[in-house]
Amino acid sequence: MTEEPEPQRLVRVLAFALRHHPLRFGVALDDDGFAGLDELVVGIRFSHYDWATIDRQQVEDAIRDIDPERFEVRDGLVRARYGHSVALGSPGERRTPPPVLLHGTSVDAVDAVLTTGLRPMNRAFVHLTTDPDYAAQVLTAKGGGVVLRVRADEAAAAGVEFFRANPHVWLARGVPTVFIDSADPVRGLASIGSGER
Repeated sequence: MTEEPEPQRLVRVLAFALRHHPLRFGVALDDDGFAGLDELVVGIRFSHYDWATIDRQQVEDAIRDIDPERFEVRDGLVRARYGHSVALGSPGERRTPPPVLLHGTSVDAVDAVLTTGLRPMNRAFVHLTTDPDYAAQVLTAKGGGVVLRVRADEAAAAGVEFFRANPHVWLARGVPTVFIDSADPVRGLASIGSGER
């Protein structure tokens, strides 16, 4: 059953994720300790099923109302200001990826991605997933978009490094456009996850 998160508990979960186990929530910290706020919200939904409808505003409100000195939120990113037990900028364990990974992006970014490839932009890593529902939730958190298919096995064979953050989230420093298939709208996710090409 979905319930409203108690702000004090939510702040504890945020601190745990950003200071100690970001990869468990499907995010990687950059060298300054920042993670994507939208991705973290989705990671919390997947790790706390009773919070399946939590949104970015609830997270920002909890930070502001409970412990604003512990966190910094800016430009769509969030970080814990202190107390880290994890190395910042760590991508997790390098692994051989599955044949196909998914990446959600905005409609406006598709042409650039299909021209220049996937790049981390203001993040430390490109986030990819094996889970179509996760990809859909990331796009919902961003206000919509499309999902790209990445031929990860071919990319890895060509030298692209992939890191497994958790059972369904993978990270890469970048993916060349030659390994990226055209975009599919979110409403077509059922067919995207099949692995067919």
